[in-house]
Amino acid sequence: YKAARKLLLALQAVEGLCGELSLQCYTCRAPTDIRRCTRIATCKLNENACRTTELSFLYSYPFFGNITITRGCSSRCVPSSPWGIGEKHPVSCCYTDLCNSNPNGVVGLKAHHRLLLPLAGL
Repeated sequence: YKAARKLLLALQAVEGLCGELSLQCYTCRAPTDIRRCTRIATCKLNENACRTTELSFLYSYPFFGNITITRGCSSRCVPSSPWGIGEKHPVSCCYTDLCNSNPNGVVGLKAHHRLLLPLAGL
């Protein structure tokens, strides 16, 4: 009984330590308005990045300033090019706790600015 109790306490200590070392990210798996994606998830040990994917072009009209996204933990996050104007689903990656919280934009320029740049001849 004493050995089992010691083992249980040791496992709880390791679990607590791992929980403190795990990355935390804002998470919304379903397409969500950027202002409403506020749930926090503790990532698995192999997930070392917070990922944000912008979906505005599919789920909202960008001229209204609506930004629809998905966010979460990622074990393999490949960010979009900062020069990728017109990309369908821009992706951003970051590597510290709750770093994917930017309420004013996701990747590079806001959606309506990306649409206007080609019109300006840029």
